[in-house]
Amino acid sequence: MTQSEILAMPAGDYMNAAQLAFFEDLLRSKLAEAVTSIEGARTAIAGLGVVPDEVDQACIEEERVALSRTLERLNLQVQAVKYSLQAISDDSYGFCEETGEEIGLARLLAQPTARLSAAAQAAHELQRKHYKAA
Repeated sequence: MTQSEILAMPAGDYMNAAQLAFFEDLLRSKLAEAVTSIEGARTAIAGLGVVPDEVDQACIEEERVALSRTLERLNLQVQAVKYSLQAISDDSYGFCEETGEEIGLARLLAQPTARLSAAAQAAHELQRKHYKAA
């Protein structure tokens, strides 16, 4: 099934078996990509050595920090994908965790791990911005 076929389905068929199967395949693909990237980043970190020159060592440390941040981001991505896969098996995938409304196919195609509707996400971001300013 393609994205255009998913979007062409009637609104009353939201999160039917075909859509759930499509998103499960998409999420499993994203999970495999993230795991591969994690393995690559770990290998790269392990390959960073120690050199006697302080400038070269500083560059290596910067690389190590950047790779560590990448690992953190990828691990969060893996957690989000696993959560979404669990939501598929619980029949709660595609529905906002706050309001229970449909998240929407277009939003899920853009961000398959979305847990909030666009309106709920906007409210969260506004609230976060408000607290950050305070």
